[in-house]
Amino acid sequence: MKCWLMFAAGVTGLVVVRAEGQSQTPGQPPPQPLVSLSGPPTAAIPQVESSAATVVSGEQVEAGWLTAIRDLSAQAPDFTVFDSDTQRMPKFSLRGFRENNFGAGQPVAGLYVDGVPYFDMYSRGLELFDVRDIQFIRGSQQTLYGASGVGGVINVETVQPGNVTHGYAAAGYGSYNYQDYRVGLGGPLMTNKLFLSLDGLDTLRDGFVSNNTLRDHPDSRDALAGRGTLRWVPSSAWTITLMGNAAQERDGFVPTYRPGADANPFSVYRNLDGDVHTDNVDEALKITYNAGSYQVTSITTHRNWHEDLLQDFDFSAANLADGFSSPSINQWSEELRAQSPPDAGALKWIAGLFYLSDAQHTDSGSAQFSLTPPVTIRMLAETKSDTYAAFGQSTATFLQQHLDVTMGLRLTDDEDSIARAGTQTAAGQPVLSTGAYNLSKNFTSLQPRTAAAWHFTPKLEVYVSTTAAYQSGGFNPSVNNPSLSAYGPERCWEFEVGAKTSWLNNKLSINGAFFYTEADDYQTFRLNPTDPTQGYLLNAQRARLEGAELEVTARPVRSLDLSASFGYTHAVYERFSEPAAAGGLTLDGKPISFVPEFTANFLARYRLPWWHLYVSGSCIGIGRYELDDANNVTTGPTVQSFYALVNAQVGYQSRSFSLYFFANNVFDRHYFNNALNLGYSSLVLQPGDPATFGIAARLHF
Repeated sequence: MKCWLMFAAGVTGLVVVRAEGQSQTPGQPPPQPLVSLSGPPTAAIPQVESSAATVVSGEQVEAGWLTAIRDLSAQAPDFTVFDSDTQRMPKFSLRGFRENNFGAGQPVAGLYVDGVPYFDMYSRGLELFDVRDIQFIRGSQQTLYGASGVGGVINVETVQPGNVTHGYAAAGYGSYNYQDYRVGLGGPLMTNKLFLSLDGLDTLRDGFVSNNTLRDHPDSRDALAGRGTLRWVPSSAWTITLMGNAAQERDGFVPTYRPGADANPFSVYRNLDGDVHTDNVDEALKITYNAGSYQVTSITTHRNWHEDLLQDFDFSAANLADGFSSPSINQWSEELRAQSPPDAGALKWIAGLFYLSDAQHTDSGSAQFSLTPPVTIRMLAETKSDTYAAFGQSTATFLQQHLDVTMGLRLTDDEDSIARAGTQTAAGQPVLSTGAYNLSKNFTSLQPRTAAAWHFTPKLEVYVSTTAAYQSGGFNPSVNNPSLSAYGPERCWEFEVGAKTSWLNNKLSINGAFFYTEADDYQTFRLNPTDPTQGYLLNAQRARLEGAELEVTARPVRSLDLSASFGYTHAVYERFSEPAAAGGLTLDGKPISFVPEFTANFLARYRLPWWHLYVSGSCIGIGRYELDDANNVTTGPTVQSFYALVNAQVGYQSRSFSLYFFANNVFDRHYFNNALNLGYSSLVLQPGDPATFGIAARLHF
């Protein structure tokens, strides 16, 4: 009922706005650039003067390059993407904030696709369609966006249908029987009034890992997805857009590597392959009113996501235990924003309301075949969260456009509850109830932001900002002990100073930033030492996150484009003493796991003078990171050392057709992209992707 009230409020707010002003006549979608570079922002990001931001060209989103959210690691400084229990649920690490394996809590980075928020860690493993650009805005943006995380926001903007018909068909084939097929078409149904675009993909590959017991490759991938956008412009002031996405993924489970029991990360022994089946459907209605002097936007979203997972839970060839999990999500959200136009002069402003209703159902457990009779341990939980927020920010310009002063404020109220029950069942025995409880709690936060930017010239500025950031508390559904179920909110002060420059008639840009964050009640992830199947969030008393970032883009000659980015992060627990029920460890001064010491990304593209040929290459470097906070295992790796992934392309590209060969992780660098401490003598580890090679073609008009 609340979601319908919020939707009604959003529509009503639009209807009562005065019907005046003009908007641009819809036309041809923005042309795709002929270069593939990361660099400073070129898209319209609101009030970005006092935040570090990077924009990645949509041309990089193609077979063999970037195809899904999981592929975005190191595309911006201090941003890394790790795997969780499945490759369809990527977890982010950004400026010292990092996420957990089991989808608990709020994301550290908000994700928007064409203005539609994805504010959970389950449903955002999206395939990417016909992307115009991807914007990484670092540092909390909670006074600008309804669904920003403490680490920032990722905006994915796709090509929108307009008066000019455009379309594409693409196919790729490569190692491990990799196949990627994409098709899209967009254009007018009624000139200047009604526009439609449709996109679809089918992508699959065989597994990377050999299961020596069953003599197969279990970690195969198979995804079928589609997207539709219907845009109606009833008048020059109004634009109404209906968007829908659907995806069906039928993957095999990635068997994690157990040192001492398996041959190597890509050669394991399992009596069960396992699988991961995921279905996602979301719909969004976006209504925009442009009055010339201001703009009002309402975005209403519904999302339904479900997964069925089955895995070998003893990580061996013996039939000792299987694990299962069937989480599902039903979400409604409404974001209502009023803001100044993009070309506003001395005063830019935005004000908004945000509502999110997030209902998550969890059905998970294990079948223990080593017991007599076999025992099934099952957990059922319903967690609900209602988030209400009001936010706003304004930037005023003084002293002949030299000084920008920014003030922002956000008020957030979260209402969280959990209804949880556990059972143990065995043939011929009564059902044993475990961990049944009902809990609820409210969390409230007021978050100010202040910033200033000084423009020496239109192409040279320095800035400083101070922001209060917040992650809501909540409840862990997986634990039997109600005293460990609740975790508190995380409250941070983020400080940033930076510079943005452009030189040589925009042929060279150099941007840099330093950041420092003090986080109270930093949310971290642990596994129950007496029952490692129970993972949960808890609060470290204090953490310190600090670092630096540098980005350079250059075009020394017309045919050569270069970009480089580097980010350094030092993230430690200043004070962290676990409760006795959680193990009682003291981790004061310890580095925070899955926060790389640095990220680096070097990209070059050279267009040869003959026959539209080009060569491009990239090198992504990820610095040392801890694989576990406690490091209390006796064998196997506990640290991932620095690794570099070299990627290359060579091909032909004209305005309507491209054909290219690609190679990823050319030197087949092995590394671990996920790890769990399940109480064995070693960590259980998940490898990153090996070397792959292939060919792809794309026809577009």
